[in-house]
Amino acid sequence: MQNPQPQPPLLTDSRSSLDASGWPLRWELLMRYRLIEIVALWEGRLTTNHLCNSFGIARQQASKDINAYLRDIAPGNLVYDGKLKGYKPAANFTPKVTSGLADEYLHALASTKDFAHTFSQLDLGFAHTEMLTPPLRQVNPDILRALVQAARDGKKIDMGYVSL
Repeated sequence: MQNPQPQPPLLTDSRSSLDASGWPLRWELLMRYRLIEIVALWEGRLTTNHLCNSFGIARQQASKDINAYLRDIAPGNLVYDGKLKGYKPAANFTPKVTSGLADEYLHALASTKDFAHTFSQLDLGFAHTEMLTPPLRQVNPDILRALVQAARDGKKIDMGYVSL
């Protein structure tokens, strides 16, 4: 019995070209597209700095990746906001290369913290971040996004608590 072949990532768009291994995207490009979705969805603001700091790429490459994501993967998923000086999720944002779950964002933060601990001189753009144990339930992106933005901006949060 043969070993099953690995399944390609979530992306199944016919416009994408296959690489030599039969995957629709190179691994590093898929990781950059995933970060684009994760940061935009959960932080509400994506800039080229997110990609530059996380992957060690030039600003021109980061801009090219964002434009390719918008052109080839998810047209209309992000809109540029001049006030934010970055991209924000469109009202009809639909994850294409992620599941849209809070666990993905929290895992990215945890991975960055572990990596930054090992390589303490690197700035990956998530300074002063503490990892919480991910909740075992669905989290509304609007709620988590507001909490993340308030924490990053040092703003007060007024909320109620109900024990589950």
